Amino acid sequence: MNATKTVTEPAKQTIYVRDTPVAYAEAGDGPAVLLLHGLGGTSEDWNSVLAHLAGRHRAVAVDLPGYGSSGPIPDSSPAGIANFLWDVADALGLERPALMGHSEGGGVAAEMAFARPARVPRLVLVSASGMGRAIHPAFILMGTTPLGALFPYLAKLPGGPESLVLWLALAGSPRPWRIPASWATKMRQAASSTGVLAAALSTIRQATSLRGQECIVADRLPELTMPALVVWGKQDTILPAFQARRAAARLGHGQLALIPLAGHLLPIEAPDALLAVAAPFLAAQPLPDTANSAEHDTTSQTASSTA
Repeated sequence: MNATKTVTEPAKQTIYVRDTPVAYAEAGDGPAVLLLHGLGGTSEDWNSVLAHLAGRHRAVAVDLPGYGSSGPIPDSSPAGIANFLWDVADALGLERPALMGHSEGGGVAAEMAFARPARVPRLVLVSASGMGRAIHPAFILMGTTPLGALFPYLAKLPGGPESLVLWLALAGSPRPWRIPASWATKMRQAASSTGVLAAALSTIRQATSLRGQECIVADRLPELTMPALVVWGKQDTILPAFQARRAAARLGHGQLALIPLAGHLLPIEAPDALLAVAAPFLAAQPLPDTANSAEHDTTSQTASSTA
């Protein structure tokens, strides 16, 4: 893991929604983009992306419930989190935010779009959960066996947090040296908290079975008619990239971007490559009204990665 170019971190703020603290960072003005991080992460995973998008957008990244400085909520299913985040969007004055979600946050973004499609002008799914059953076997092991119950206790074992972060880096990226040292430091801090690991385990156990992922939204993707971009690392070993092709093909106006030499941690390991496809998509003019159109418009593009 290496230190990459320095990105100024926006100051975090806190609002209360349903009597629950919600931490978020925002920057910029213009059409709103709401950024949703993945399992075990925080809004800081989006720092590089947020800093770039702030040039044209009001970019807002939230700590999902139970992560970072946000409190937990009773219903931590993807649909329950999505419902809660629409209340967060209302509290922040985000009337029609484009949604960009990574991993677990991608599954939540899809659920938000299902719930209120008229409020989502554009959708970006980055290595999103719920696009098929396939998932790294380690998550099935944690989600379905007694060994999973030991997961939160890694926080207290000597070297436990460091070992977990090392595994995440090696499994999450084919070139882990591109991952910023700041990410590793923050993840070690998070992995030192039994509460954070317990929240992650709860999500894993809700979302996986011996068959793999259980919170599948792929079959519902044809319901979404807004422009949508599916971005995936070609070497993703957490959620295999073949799921990206199927997801893009099912979306009413789907586009596919596969990032070579990149894995699951796209916002962290390859933010420039992610932005190369996502920023123009988010800045594009709206499509004509296609709510009643039966046209299936799927394009495929491959983006270049940056070293």
